[in-house]
Amino acid sequence: MRSGKSYSVYGDLINDLDFKVTGNGNQAEMGENLQVTEGDLTTISIRFKSPDHNNYEQITAHESTVTNNVNVDHVDLISGEVTGKIDKSEYASNTTNETTKVIKRFTKEDWGQPDAEGYYTVSYKVPADKNRYYRLRGTNLGTDVEGFTTNGEPLKDKSYDYSNTPTEQENEERVSIILTTVAIQACGFTPTRSLLM
Repeated sequence: MRSGKSYSVYGDLINDLDFKVTGNGNQAEMGENLQVTEGDLTTISIRFKSPDHNNYEQITAHESTVTNNVNVDHVDLISGEVTGKIDKSEYASNTTNETTKVIKRFTKEDWGQPDAEGYYTVSYKVPADKNRYYRLRGTNLGTDVEGFTTNGEPLKDKSYDYSNTPTEQENEERVSIILTTVAIQACGFTPTRSLLM
């Protein structure tokens, strides 16, 4: 975990992830740095596996559209420029990196059928231009799901009462909604000199 080889999964959407980049005859895996020269063509590879089903179980009896079916709708490859460390005074702030954006969205049409081991694989070629980092975000939701996503971007959770303490019923409803929204987040590479994963 100290090298950054970790990812978070909600709802058992995936159960294995291989995220790496190759360039200039070298390879870096999740959490590692890749040394390349500006203009070098690099290849980012994403390989993931989904379980046969997730382990969703209702906490209390209620109607729900949640099932145990696993369905990755899309995986976003996100990149941003490495801008250096922020000042300690900004640690708890809402400071963002304005260069961070989705550079490629992969769907079932891109990864097709699983290989003999059950893995789906996609790759993306990108020329090295600046010191960058790459990360992944995947979900079972489509790109425009009312109340959840717009153009593939997650929306603020409207089911949560940010001003007051929610009731037990409101919490149950919120948990049910959250469990329908499974996602994967992979925190990726930190290559130096032109390519960070």
